[in-house]
Amino acid sequence: MNLLSYNSPVIRFLERVFELIVLNLLTLLLCVPLVTSGGAMTALYATFFDMRQQKGRAIKWYFQAFKKEFKPALPLGLLCAAALLAYGVYLYLLYPALSVEAGWAWIAVSALGALFFFPMVFLFPLYAKFQNTVRLTVVNAFLMSVKHLWVTLLVLLMNAPAAILMLLVPSWAAYIVLIWLFIGVSLPAYFASGLFLWVFRNYAPLEPADQANAG
Repeated sequence: MNLLSYNSPVIRFLERVFELIVLNLLTLLLCVPLVTSGGAMTALYATFFDMRQQKGRAIKWYFQAFKKEFKPALPLGLLCAAALLAYGVYLYLLYPALSVEAGWAWIAVSALGALFFFPMVFLFPLYAKFQNTVRLTVVNAFLMSVKHLWVTLLVLLMNAPAAILMLLVPSWAAYIVLIWLFIGVSLPAYFASGLFLWVFRNYAPLEPADQANAG
């Protein structure tokens, strides 16, 4: 087999890496304005679901999904931004207690963090796969994040390496940020998309390609 032929495993792997890098940069760029962040994240997961079905070119699908989901997903993006801001203020107010290792403060931070971040894990993938109202999407995202807790924790863990490495090896911060800018969002989301398809098949029939990739 010619390793440099278009259909060779090497070329397909390099093409997939290129797609992940481009999707990562596009998503980060579109997340800078808060009003487009919801559409950007929804489009990212919609694209990965389509990629697993081998429906077409990833970049083309991303722009089509973003155009479609920009307005509907706008409230979700703003809601997540508001939740992150509220959690940041909460951490700031509790910092004196956290700095002296008060047990109650750490419990409060962890509990509120779970309330905020658990639904966010499922929020955009759920909206990308099933069209629903914002309220029902948030409610379903919370319920799924609790019911499928191991998926929630695994996806959160997938997104944690950059932050953990920066805490453990601060001298590598510049390199870690550079890598994150290229694949820090798209790579975890790509792997997580398979888990989400596996979860979603319990709630609605998936297309044959979806079932093969979720299995």
